Amino acid sequence: MLSQSYPRRRRLRRAALALAGSLPFLAIALSVSPAKALTRQEAIVVVKLMQALAPEFGRLAYDEQAADDWFEADAESEGRIAHAGFTRETWRVALGATVTGYIASLPEAEFRAKLSTIRARAESGGSLNDEQRRAMLALVDEVTARLEAMRREGIVHVEIIRPLAPRLRVLMVE
Repeated sequence: MLSQSYPRRRRLRRAALALAGSLPFLAIALSVSPAKALTRQEAIVVVKLMQALAPEFGRLAYDEQAADDWFEADAESEGRIAHAGFTRETWRVALGATVTGYIASLPEAEFRAKLSTIRARAESGGSLNDEQRRAMLALVDEVTARLEAMRREGIVHVEIIRPLAPRLRVLMVE
């Protein structure tokens, strides 16, 4: 029995070592998202589309669902997003990269002030009872973590987005 389990353990160990050897490659491959391929021209087109669609759709409160919603609503309207060459997926990626780049381009003090304002509003929720206030603060913590993650993700897009930030400021829900 010992002789049969030893070769099996050896095979498992070899397989584990082979997998461990490929982990750095997998980590790099999985960390490279299509969003990192945002070009200056794509960002300009995204901002122009946002400007064209804002009168109809309003200011953007971004998440992937919002990207899909805008794509679908525009497809039912004039189809400007598709006409500009975006598919649903490429629009989601380009819009996401543009928004995360915008969030990353905000000066640190301004970004922190916005987060503090959100938290202060939740803490002073006048008509909320204690349970509702705790739930609201938990939501604020979740949103804060998400915005901080988006800011980290967007760092790779800052140089492309920085010249577009003033235009984006008026298009984004703050």
